[in-house]
Amino acid sequence: MNGEIFLASSLLPFLLLLIFKLEGRAADAVASTIIGIALLINAYGTYDFFQGGAGKVYHYAYTSGGNLGEVFGLSIDIASVIMGFTSILVSFLIVLYTADYMSSTNRSFPLESGKGRFYALFGLLTGSSMVFIYSTNLIQFLVALELMAIALLYLVDFYGNAKGPAIKGFLVLNLAVFLILGASAVLGNSQELAKMGSVAQSTKDTAFALLIFAALAMSSQLFFYSWLPDATAGPVPASAYIHSASIVPLGSFMLFRVIQYMNPGKDDFWLLGLLTVALIILMMIYYPLQTDGKKLIAYSTIAQAGVAYIILAYALLGHVEGLQIAVYQVVNHAFVKALAYLSVGAFAYSLGTTDFSRIKGIRKSLPWASIGWFLSFLGLAGVLPLGLFFSKAFTIMSTRHAQGVASWLFPGTVLFDAAIFLVVVLLWFNRMFFGEPEPAAEGHSTKLMCAVMITLILIGIVAPWVTLNVVMKIGFMR
Repeated sequence: MNGEIFLASSLLPFLLLLIFKLEGRAADAVASTIIGIALLINAYGTYDFFQGGAGKVYHYAYTSGGNLGEVFGLSIDIASVIMGFTSILVSFLIVLYTADYMSSTNRSFPLESGKGRFYALFGLLTGSSMVFIYSTNLIQFLVALELMAIALLYLVDFYGNAKGPAIKGFLVLNLAVFLILGASAVLGNSQELAKMGSVAQSTKDTAFALLIFAALAMSSQLFFYSWLPDATAGPVPASAYIHSASIVPLGSFMLFRVIQYMNPGKDDFWLLGLLTVALIILMMIYYPLQTDGKKLIAYSTIAQAGVAYIILAYALLGHVEGLQIAVYQVVNHAFVKALAYLSVGAFAYSLGTTDFSRIKGIRKSLPWASIGWFLSFLGLAGVLPLGLFFSKAFTIMSTRHAQGVASWLFPGTVLFDAAIFLVVVLLWFNRMFFGEPEPAAEGHSTKLMCAVMITLILIGIVAPWVTLNVVMKIGFMR
């Protein structure tokens, strides 16, 4: 197994920083080529990993930092391989979509210049997300997160209209950085994932509590929930990646990693579980109040991340299914959420708005975007054919075996959230899908944009079947 394959696929996206000044189709070509090569390299590494036996864990240490121990390395196992491939694949599809979306023909935000700047920031976000996924220690997590925070700061305010939301998101993510730093200080050289399981229980309790709130901040949970909906002011492609395969889902992925290696015990079961339940209930209140498509997606993202945290709380009781289903949820959510954002982006591109109250007749005006929109929003409610049906079903079935009140509160919350979101989606469907088109579409979504959405539909249908048996091999690291 060659770790340099995954290292190369993680570092290649940073090359996009070099095209900061490039414009137009030249920027599109360079960006799609670099991310495409990173995807191909990662795909080869993924194939090689599974050919060599998916049960193995490969650890590559590159840099140490004195008393801190290892500060940069790669952890190659089932979870990181699946998550890494998902993230770079989604990034590549979004880059292809961006080539046509961010142009002078976009009715919502016509772009005459600045494409290279967008790709540079997007490359920074993609590269740091990949480094985060393969992290072997907390220091690497916090450095990668700080790079993601910098990328978010400039991406959210890319159009120059969202300085406040950009700074808010940046500050919340830096709070997460400081919380991870605090956990690192508590653990010392045991901040390496492989050493976490051997520390005293009191040390585990303190460090894990800090990491819970760091993860919740990344995923825009409860106390920190407002930064993500506000951050939708940025370009749709950036939001699509942040919500689906970068910052937000990586919060739950980090906590998954810590639970997997640390085995922190049952003490924080109710802390994590009840915070998440309260958050999801709050999102149910917000769903019917939204008219902007991007904001509605943002609140669903927060709730979907909450589902991952509920099943991770179940893992704290020692149930390996909690780890397995958490990864399954994050991967299935990535493709459905990317499709949701890009279909709403097609509304912005052709109609000049993402305000659902102003949109009618999309069946006629934007046939492919309307199909992508309907399937993805149904998928977010846990309706077939897309994969969140399966991960939500497994979450409900598994958490029924949790202790006490949690045996009905946790699955009931997930089920009720799906029902509320489904009702909201069907009400909007009745208003938006039929009738005469309004506003009039000035040009349909381009063939490339439609091709990306169709690809995401197909992947969203196939992914749960391909990944189910694979994630069931994930276990605790004793």
